[in-house]
Amino acid sequence: MQHLAAQLVGTDQQILVIHLPSRFTDEWVSPVENEVAARLPRLSGAGLVLDFSSVQLMNSIAITCILHLQETCRERSAGLRLAGLPEPIRKFFCQLKLDRRFVLSGDVDSAVGELLSATQSR
Repeated sequence: MQHLAAQLVGTDQQILVIHLPSRFTDEWVSPVENEVAARLPRLSGAGLVLDFSSVQLMNSIAITCILHLQETCRERSAGLRLAGLPEPIRKFFCQLKLDRRFVLSGDVDSAVGELLSATQSR
């Protein structure tokens, strides 16, 4: 398994960006959840961006992971954005009506900007 790419961004390093692998399946769930548990800041204005731009395949366990991450963000009062979904993945989310449950952003930069703007308007 390859290394999970992630970094903190924003003026206060309050937004965690995780670049998801091309095959977001069972073996990646624990690394993603562990990264969020360890590195999502416990700060006002914290946020999580999941970068889907490389994702070509995901399964139901990965979807469950995203739902768990949404709950983690809610518990920590952190924003969540799903960014850069390729068209087949976006259609999959729409079929499952997950586009109603998550905020989908065009790309990582847009997602980070949205989270930063939401923080400033509080």
